[in-house]
Amino acid sequence: MNSLLDSHRGWVADIFADAPPLPFDDRCSRREEEVIGWRALCSCGGWHGRTWLRTDRMAAHAPSARVLHCATGRLDADLARSVLAEWDYHQLEMQAMIPVRLAFEDTVAAQQRLVEAVRFVRASGASWGAVAREIGAPSAEAAEQRFSDRTSPGHDASEMRIP
Repeated sequence: MNSLLDSHRGWVADIFADAPPLPFDDRCSRREEEVIGWRALCSCGGWHGRTWLRTDRMAAHAPSARVLHCATGRLDADLARSVLAEWDYHQLEMQAMIPVRLAFEDTVAAQQRLVEAVRFVRASGASWGAVAREIGAPSAEAAEQRFSDRTSPGHDASEMRIP
């Protein structure tokens, strides 16, 4: 599996009136009757689904309105799948983002190689003017401004970020 998707695991979290959504394993001694709703969460930490409310009355059960009848507070598998369906869309979005992530990683790696190459040629005696001509910079000063802090002896090119 792709490392981008490895950080995306979905689950249904219980919501209590006096606490943030908690995954099942973190409920501690909370009673199931205290659950007021549910929300799908993702392990990436940057996404969560919308809230589904719990009702004790079967007549109020309305999945299209995000209201689920659950007498005990513990969702059965079918209802949990309804809540988790939103996470499926998040996962599809992350799968669609794989080419963007790979292209970004390639860009970062290429930028790091460029910094290392400039560091090498400068250490070998090349002028900033020669560097500017090679990279299409408008002037030696522009090339120096772009790379001088990144090519200094104490600078780690792997810490470089794309502007």
